[in-house]
Amino acid sequence: MLKTNLLSKAASCDAVVDRTLIPVPVPTMRDGAPIAATPVASSDEAPRRSVLRSLALAAFALVLSAGLALAPGAAFADEGEDLVPEASFGQAVAALTGTVINEQSAQELGAYTDHLEAVAQEAAHAARVDAVLAEAMTHQGAPYAYGGTTPRGFDCSGFTSYVFRMALGIELPRTAASQSGMGESVSMDSLLPGDLLFWGRGSGVYHVGIYVGDGSYIHAAGSGKGVRVQTMEYFHPTFAKRLL
Repeated sequence: MLKTNLLSKAASCDAVVDRTLIPVPVPTMRDGAPIAATPVASSDEAPRRSVLRSLALAAFALVLSAGLALAPGAAFADEGEDLVPEASFGQAVAALTGTVINEQSAQELGAYTDHLEAVAQEAAHAARVDAVLAEAMTHQGAPYAYGGTTPRGFDCSGFTSYVFRMALGIELPRTAASQSGMGESVSMDSLLPGDLLFWGRGSGVYHVGIYVGDGSYIHAAGSGKGVRVQTMEYFHPTFAKRLL
């Protein structure tokens, strides 16, 4: 049945070429006698007609092959079903075009969705960082107090835990050593605003601050100094962790 369908489609395509590409003159009557049709083909029309038919058949074969591969159900009717060759050929072309458009649209939609998700994630991260830094900066000048956890007086870990809790609702452990076990380790060459900076190693970690960018950080500096922004040239941290 498939072979019959293919032959029918080829015959249909050949017929279409005959009908559309090569006009046929129609005889007319004069004084009751038929007038012979005037030839419209030049001496080189037969080769041109052959070339046009070959091109049409080649295009038909290409589209039909692709239609069979991508949407065989749209290209041919089931066995036993009446088939209109020209209609089925149009269905094959439509199926092929629709499949290509749908696949391209799906790819473009997927890429655009991924882009939107990446933009949303970046925006959410930036908002979290801004919230932490804004909260930290509002406490510049707050006094230092050993064991202090409020704006009335902060120690270093009391300050960082207060800032993260108020800005993002993140609860950090109470001591600098405990906070150093949180988050993801980052190199000192890859610091981003919002990273936590630590001084000391292991259980010997004794100080913590928040990186604000451009080689500076904010921390509760110590007795008589309070919360302030300083540079790493003044007091260089040992390592860093990223929570955001």
